Amino acid sequence: MSELKLQLCRLDGRYDVLDCLGRGSYSEVYVAQDAAAANGSPSTVVIKALNTHLQGGADPDLERTLIENFRNEAVALDRVRHPNIISRLGHGTAIDLKGRTFHYLVLEYLPGGDLQTLCLRQPLALDRALYYLEQLCTGLAYAHLHGVIHRDIKPHNLLLTADRTVVKIADFGVAKIGDGDGAITRVGTDVYAAPEHHPLVQTGPLDTAALNRPAVHLTPAADVYSLAKTAYMLLTGDAPRRFSQRPITELPAAADKEWAAFVLRVLRRATDTNPEARFQTVQEFWEEIKDATMPRTQTLTRDTLDAADSNPHFRTTESDARGISAAGPAPAVSVAPPFFNNVPAQPNPRAEGPPARPRIVVPVTSTRQQIDHPSGQFQAVGAHTSDTSVESQSHVYAGQYAGPQPDREQLSSRARRWIVGLLILLMFAGMLYAIHSYIRSPQVSPATAVNTTNPPASVVGREFVATTDVNLRQGPARNAALVGMAEAGSRVRVLSINGQWFEVMVLEHARPKEEVDSSDRGWLDSRFLRTR
Repeated sequence: MSELKLQLCRLDGRYDVLDCLGRGSYSEVYVAQDAAAANGSPSTVVIKALNTHLQGGADPDLERTLIENFRNEAVALDRVRHPNIISRLGHGTAIDLKGRTFHYLVLEYLPGGDLQTLCLRQPLALDRALYYLEQLCTGLAYAHLHGVIHRDIKPHNLLLTADRTVVKIADFGVAKIGDGDGAITRVGTDVYAAPEHHPLVQTGPLDTAALNRPAVHLTPAADVYSLAKTAYMLLTGDAPRRFSQRPITELPAAADKEWAAFVLRVLRRATDTNPEARFQTVQEFWEEIKDATMPRTQTLTRDTLDAADSNPHFRTTESDARGISAAGPAPAVSVAPPFFNNVPAQPNPRAEGPPARPRIVVPVTSTRQQIDHPSGQFQAVGAHTSDTSVESQSHVYAGQYAGPQPDREQLSSRARRWIVGLLILLMFAGMLYAIHSYIRSPQVSPATAVNTTNPPASVVGREFVATTDVNLRQGPARNAALVGMAEAGSRVRVLSINGQWFEVMVLEHARPKEEVDSSDRGWLDSRFLRTR
């Protein structure tokens, strides 16, 4: 083993290497301080150095492959910048203290460890596992959208931030970028790799019939396979070693939860040996796994109703009893099962807050009866004042009005007529006020329509007042350059006219000019002038 000598030295005059975080087969990972980090940029970074001689002498072909994979990781990380994917901050080539040349990547520092260590230390709760899994699906789906297939998804490559609230996908060294030549290479980790690129799959006898078949291309379904086996570990705390190169067919006995059978069905499909039989997108896998872990609904039966009636947390009140149809028990009656009333058969870890008040929901028929009642209040039709039991009121309708019906429709119609009449009066008054204001307001001089070839003497030389802030322009056009402004109320004198445009001289500004050096002479639209 020939390790690089980088500790306690400055790399490329910028990165102060502090310690070695670990070594892989052909790479070494160091933590360093970036002496040239800009404001807002992370000062603590990770240096991932490629060491082709870490396992001894490497042949030229292997060395070229390792360097290509290292370059591939940099290209992939640049293509898939995402909150749930580790960031590449830089790269370079340097010489260690022994004079050996090596390539390196500068990566985001994630001190929270990896998911594999976290799961082995303590099994994750269901909500926590789904929280991480959703982030992984989001980041991986983004990578697939940009043409990158990771090919080595596993808990060890999923790193956490310091507070362990964000998980990020790392190690894109064997990622496949774009379509390329379509060739599938054998890469990945034995336990998690999909069969189509599994590193230990043996080549079988030559199948001449396969020569006429279309070539097999790697698809995102390969990452779905690895993601499903990663989900297995997140949900159970066990590594799926016994399912290497085969589908997940069972869950550990410790994972005997209400969701186990549904989750197993999703994992079984996602790890099918046939890529076409799996979920084809990460989004589809996430939706299925999320649905599989949700609480199950319960089928309504008469036993459920009887149990609810005898449950101290589920009492039927008199008002609830009025909701039972006169036709008696019916299969279509919808009653909230105990689970949705926070009275589950087994403790629900997601339940929060006090138990909700139970309700019985029943259909109400369209048949309505009306009886006179001196109080005019809502009464249950057919209800007996002397007996308020459920049996004696099984034929009533909940909330049906039984008192005398006042002439409410007539009152409502009369009120509507008054409102419509009032609105008409208001509209007419508004129209009269608008006409009055128009007549009383100063009007634009009719000189704007004077023939410009022979301007009347009554316009040229006359004084007008600006009705609003109006720009003075260099010429008689809207696209002419601005030279000044006549403020609302400013007094101007007409020097010449061109259609509706007047060339004026501002005699008196209504307020101090905003730009002292601006011109007092220019062209303006005569529609914004009125006679004095």
